[in-house]
Amino acid sequence: MRRDRRALEALSRRLWEERQVVSHLLFKLTVTRLLLAADERRFVPQALQEVETAVEALRQGEHERDEALRTLAALWTTDPEALSLVELARRSPPPYDHVFGDHATAFRELAGEIEQVARENRVLAAGDLQVVAGQLDQISGPRVPLATTYDASGQLDASSGVGARLREVF
Repeated sequence: MRRDRRALEALSRRLWEERQVVSHLLFKLTVTRLLLAADERRFVPQALQEVETAVEALRQGEHERDEALRTLAALWTTDPEALSLVELARRSPPPYDHVFGDHATAFRELAGEIEQVARENRVLAAGDLQVVAGQLDQISGPRVPLATTYDASGQLDASSGVGARLREVF
């Protein structure tokens, strides 16, 4: 029983640490969204690097959680794959039943928030790409399929929009 308590405590501690990392990831994604919304493109690469760093920390933490879960599963002589947070809450003695239940709720909420922010980031980033494409269209003319850029002899087709605007400017 004492070994079970130590294993439950180790897993719970690992899950708290993982929740902090997931919360930090949400923070970094939110910062990225705010930068995109504020049109602060110069800081977006740095923000995305910080998101990637948070994702890497989460991956490392998952290995530690998996190890703690496998230790507990071995003590309970059960398959670690069967020990979801809901199942851990159901099978654990107090106070761990509540602790694992709280973890399940928190992770579910964090996952929902991360999905929402990531969705918003994709929309904002796609909008930025459209703005950049529009700016490029202003410089070089409207986009045309590559097949119409060159004539049959391999020469630049002067009637093509690609490069025509640049030739007008210069």
